[in-house]
Amino acid sequence: AMAPRPTELYRAPFPLYTVRLHPRRGLAITAGGGGAAKTGIGNGVHFLRLEQIGGRLSASLLHCHDTETRATMSMAISGDFIAAGQDHSCHILRLCVPTAGKGGAAEEKGPRRRKGGTGPAERGETRSDGGEVSVESLHRVRTDFSPDALQKAVRFSADGTVLVTGGADGFVRLWEFPSMKKALEFKAHDGEIEDITLGPDNKVGGGRRVPGRW
Repeated sequence: AMAPRPTELYRAPFPLYTVRLHPRRGLAITAGGGGAAKTGIGNGVHFLRLEQIGGRLSASLLHCHDTETRATMSMAISGDFIAAGQDHSCHILRLCVPTAGKGGAAEEKGPRRRKGGTGPAERGETRSDGGEVSVESLHRVRTDFSPDALQKAVRFSADGTVLVTGGADGFVRLWEFPSMKKALEFKAHDGEIEDITLGPDNKVGGGRRVPGRW
């Protein structure tokens, strides 16, 4: 017998480049876009609440953050901070979620579970529950300096005090967080940096140890 087709939870209205999970709040964060091309395709970061409803996973679209002409190519999450690689820069956003007692839902861990009901959510489609979250833009820092600059990879250290970026110019750059003061940079590749792995012992990439006290 053929395996059942996976349920489609969400379909982005733009080219989808990156998805991250915020497990402490039970959210999926998706981002992408058409960039500056005048094709009518927007650019944004979408926040989805993941829930179990009637035994099936559901995604509720909570908030759409417009990123104007900038497509988000990479994202990293530390607590409620989001680092988004857009064009030649890294944008730092903060997720604001209402707390209990202020008319909002209490902070939750993991996907919410609800009993079965009717409506599109039960079929695994995306619902829209606007107004539960908002986004604050904190910093915009240029992080790539090649002629065809593109910020391709962003990672937070485990303790959230350092952000590491890499992109088309081949440099790895370390930024103190949340101030976004540059702490270190070095040439890692002649070509582009496509991704960064940051280990718990603060080794970057393929075992290259980064000097410094952090």
